[in-house]
Amino acid sequence: MSVNDWCEAGLSYEQFKNDSKRGHLTIFRRGTKGNTLIDVRSISRIDRLSVIEDTYGKIEADTAKTGLKAVLPDQAASNYYRSYRDDQGKALTAERRNLYTNGACLMNTLVRIRQAQVAARARGGERKKLKDWWKECVEFVKDNSERYPNVLPLNARRFKEKFDEYVREGYSALVKKTNSDGNAEKLTEKAKDWLIARWASPVDRCTITQLFELYNIEAQIKGWQPVRSASTIERFINRPEIVPMWYGARYGELKAKEKYTRQHRTILPQQRDALWYGDGTKMNYYYRDDNGKVATCNVYEVVDVYSEVLLGYHISASEDYEAQYRAFKMAMETAGHKPYEVRFDNQGGHKKLESSSLFAKMAHLSISCQPYNGKSKTIESIFGRFQQSYLHKDWYFTGQNITAKKRESRANMEFISANAKSLPTLDEVKRQYAMRREEWNSAKHPETGVSRMEMYEQSHNEKTTAVGVFDMISIFGLMNPKPVKYRSSGLVMRVDGVKYQFEVLDDNGQPDFAFLKANVDREFFVEYMPDDMGVVALYEETATGEKRFVRMAEKYISVHRAIQEQDEFDHAFIKAMDSRNKQLRNELAAETEDILERNGLHPSQHGLVMPKLKGNFRHKDEEVEPGRVMKKESNVMVSVDDEGGSIYDLY
Repeated sequence: MSVNDWCEAGLSYEQFKNDSKRGHLTIFRRGTKGNTLIDVRSISRIDRLSVIEDTYGKIEADTAKTGLKAVLPDQAASNYYRSYRDDQGKALTAERRNLYTNGACLMNTLVRIRQAQVAARARGGERKKLKDWWKECVEFVKDNSERYPNVLPLNARRFKEKFDEYVREGYSALVKKTNSDGNAEKLTEKAKDWLIARWASPVDRCTITQLFELYNIEAQIKGWQPVRSASTIERFINRPEIVPMWYGARYGELKAKEKYTRQHRTILPQQRDALWYGDGTKMNYYYRDDNGKVATCNVYEVVDVYSEVLLGYHISASEDYEAQYRAFKMAMETAGHKPYEVRFDNQGGHKKLESSSLFAKMAHLSISCQPYNGKSKTIESIFGRFQQSYLHKDWYFTGQNITAKKRESRANMEFISANAKSLPTLDEVKRQYAMRREEWNSAKHPETGVSRMEMYEQSHNEKTTAVGVFDMISIFGLMNPKPVKYRSSGLVMRVDGVKYQFEVLDDNGQPDFAFLKANVDREFFVEYMPDDMGVVALYEETATGEKRFVRMAEKYISVHRAIQEQDEFDHAFIKAMDSRNKQLRNELAAETEDILERNGLHPSQHGLVMPKLKGNFRHKDEEVEPGRVMKKESNVMVSVDDEGGSIYDLY
């Protein structure tokens, strides 16, 4: 064995030098540092021999008799053939690796014997005829072929050629040159480059047969070796390592992206509201428009990925800002919670939602899906199954899309055309779609066997927060551009030409007189939801220009003016408001008099009398009926508010 083999087994070069100096082993032939040969029979240290046998196997007991004819394992050869790749990048089969490794071990033995013969002859030993030597080599290989199957030649002349090649080239000499592609025809690097470029060209496309003909013409001009068969060109062009070089140019970069870029394997969410997807698509229903023509429309859906529940949607002529806004608002109302993450595509409407900070207010994370990457949008898979399982039941189903391959995914256009006059209206289509959504949400989830809605409702996500009315307004609300003044008649504003009136209520749902007392004539910015004007949020502007939330205001409570139409609620409410108004007037008057007294300015401190409150209590023993005080005025006083409307005081 060589010193390289010694070190390969895990022993150090220093151990080799020390053992050599101390006589624990004998050097058979000296060479360069790693090529020095050691007589395996001479290794006397059991620990060293044990390490060598652990690596190369048990050394034969008759090694002393056979001498250098002992066949030793060669781990380096095994490693070489295991990592070997041909010019197509293909590895050797296990059977072929074993044959080559055994052949290398036999060759190593014969090389050692030959080197020993040459060394003995140099010392004046007996010369051996080479003719006999090559015959002995063949016999040696035959004798060991049963134990060490190999592919070494068994002809003396051919064996000599292989032996010389092995000494010159090493392990690679044993690999059959036809192992790569079985074709002796060679393509130069420049020829390969030309073939790839010509096949990739999208300008003047050609077939393999045409490429074969063009190549041989080019070969004559460039001095390349021509090829005899188009299959040679085809095999080269379709090699796995060659295809990426032309695939994108020939079929399109997006096709190449889908084929070659690594796809993430993701685990879907394990709890509700962890991830919502929003996406718009054709609604897949034909309907009859107002002009009697066949039409289709779009739907924007928001889905919870964990349960596959369709949370919110909006049907419209196109996928725009309003459709997305209303679908997400409905989803939030259905969920009652904010999602942790929202994903959407890069459509124009989404950009407007992002610029309005709606996504930032709605979710902890908002991420747009990669463009041209349908696989990244789980909602497309969910909606596809919704179409296949439910929407296709209706005869006016449009089919899924133009790329659908299944016949069941396509519409029966003959039947639809024949019954165009019987197509549903848009309102009927909307009702049908809503029913199909309910069927989907009530159906069993394919993974759990529990209905999607039940699965959603039973789940809990501790990292999401519940939403109330104020949250909905702060997320989906629009801010009135100009402040509105709060008056005794509440707050009056117009939206799209429609007049709305609001007031702040207390915890009992009654008008908040404390707020009224402190905020009459104060201006507030109003945040509202156009599709739900029952509640608004009031903000005041700080010195820094920021908007600070103050209170929620609700629709102004109204009662019937005609006594005939008043019910018990009206009577009770009017009586309560009368009492609260009197109380408020007393409080205001008392506070004013206290301030005057503290500062020595009360009329009584100057011999004068403070006027009594009209139509109200001044002291416990004084009472003046409102009717007598106000007899010169109408029983129902009418004043005009800022908007020109009438505000009625019923007391």
